[in-house]
Amino acid sequence: MHYRERDKYAGDAAWSEWFEKCSVARCDGEAAVRLREQITSAMLSRLTRLGFREDDSHGDDPVTFFDSYFALKGSRDTPKPLKAYFQYRIKATGIRLIDFVCGTLFGSMSGRIHDIVVEWVATLKGWRPRSLRGADGRRHFVWESAGDEGLASLEMMDAAAPDPADFVDEEPLRCAAERVLDAVSRKIKVEKSRAALLLYVTAQDIPLTEAAVLEGLGTAKSRAYKLKDMAMDELGKLLRKEEEGATTFFARIFIETCRCNIPQELRTKLEGGQK
Repeated sequence: MHYRERDKYAGDAAWSEWFEKCSVARCDGEAAVRLREQITSAMLSRLTRLGFREDDSHGDDPVTFFDSYFALKGSRDTPKPLKAYFQYRIKATGIRLIDFVCGTLFGSMSGRIHDIVVEWVATLKGWRPRSLRGADGRRHFVWESAGDEGLASLEMMDAAAPDPADFVDEEPLRCAAERVLDAVSRKIKVEKSRAALLLYVTAQDIPLTEAAVLEGLGTAKSRAYKLKDMAMDELGKLLRKEEEGATTFFARIFIETCRCNIPQELRTKLEGGQK
């Protein structure tokens, strides 16, 4: 869940304006302020997780770099700006803007913010980032041309072991997650939101007997248990065929994808009023 990111969400109107006008500076006053607060907070938070201090930015504006990153970067398969590509993905998948911003952009596990800040540091320092596998078998993030020995090692997760998800391109996983959820929905012949609810509550150990769950499913207890068994059976079959299905990263993103496909009002009930 990305509650911390959601608490700082600038709002649908502000982010819609950002997509339209291509930069925070061109947005209206109030929207610009909210966007600047959220982007700056996310950028500096990630900078800290990468082992740097705000002083290391030497006064460089994180919001300006954020805007330029999206204006200049193309997607993997097209020279179009990354922002235009994401606009297409939002429309094609039907993901809500808040879920895109707080998950795909600023998500704590595998958000695009990691790549943005890594490139920001590379620009500020003139270093080149690289991922290496150490003697312990784990992936370590290093900077080429940094320090006397040419490589400066950097741990990723608050002085703990680096989170492997930080080295994963999440977009193919999100596409695969939507594809698997669509298939489960078709196989058990229920709406996608209901299939998502069944799989999400199972993953989160939320009892099927909870009133909010039964209300969302629109069925009795006995039918709910039968649907859950059917959904889990189909999910298992699909994951055995899905190339990305065996990874821990996919499991994280699949659960979040299910969550995003549950109606907001029902999610609020399930999560105890948190937004």
